[in-house]
Amino acid sequence: MILTREDDQSLTIQQQIQQELQQLKSDLALDFVAVALADANYRDIYWKIALGAKSERYRKITVRMGRGMAGKVMQTKRPHIVTSYPEEVRDEMLEYPIFLVEAIRSAVGVSVDSKRPEQKQSYGVLLVGQRQERVYHEQEIARVEQSAAVLAVLYDSTVVLEPAKEQERAEHTDVKSPLLQRLREFRAEGITCELLDQRITRLSHTRQQQIGEILDLLVHHSMRSIHQASVTMEQDELGHTRIEFQCVGGEPLSQDLFNPVNDLLISLKCDLEIAVEAERQSVRFTLPTRLLLDEQIWNP
Repeated sequence: MILTREDDQSLTIQQQIQQELQQLKSDLALDFVAVALADANYRDIYWKIALGAKSERYRKITVRMGRGMAGKVMQTKRPHIVTSYPEEVRDEMLEYPIFLVEAIRSAVGVSVDSKRPEQKQSYGVLLVGQRQERVYHEQEIARVEQSAAVLAVLYDSTVVLEPAKEQERAEHTDVKSPLLQRLREFRAEGITCELLDQRITRLSHTRQQQIGEILDLLVHHSMRSIHQASVTMEQDELGHTRIEFQCVGGEPLSQDLFNPVNDLLISLKCDLEIAVEAERQSVRFTLPTRLLLDEQIWNP
């Protein structure tokens, strides 16, 4: 939907974006519409706007370039379609956190590309989704791309560009993340896993293995007697990564349990919190992710 000059004079850019998304949601009878934008370094992607969201948890998601729906669309600048989640992306389902958080079954993501010739990189991704299986037809995908073009014009009018930077080489390597592999193993054991903050998979392999050892201790201490368990990794309000292990039943968790990995907790600069409520127990530890990423620059 393109607004006339008279129409948009009284609307802010944000209001025009919201209006465009609402019209798209209505036109295609969608459950969910969202926009993700890249950070200044074109390395991480954040979901900024969502219509039809079940909660505010989408704001805690950080996606790596080249990973999942948003990362793949921004890397290729081509539409990415998932008709049946998680069946179509079984080996990569943890890399699609927006699907997990919003219970999305089918979705299309398209690139929001600047119309300015000097801007080579995309601003972000426009995603539309359904909470039941849906096949998106060519004309529907074209309608989504039309809205993405409108958003691009709006962003062009507000964003001050720096010279385009070469994308980070490390983001596009095929090296396996040790932590991601560990989470897949947990899932195979029946543990529910949510990887919302994918920055953590950019930490050095040593750091990822340290985090994995702490989680291993928790999972295998409780595994024999718990009824259900989950591991969640999300970004908090301060930009840290909050890792939480929750279980129902199981042996009581205590500070003594962590004595074997105390040196790892200190090395990772973690804050540790244990909570017990009736039969439910949880352990939460917070990582200063930005600080740990910076140490890779100074100590390669």
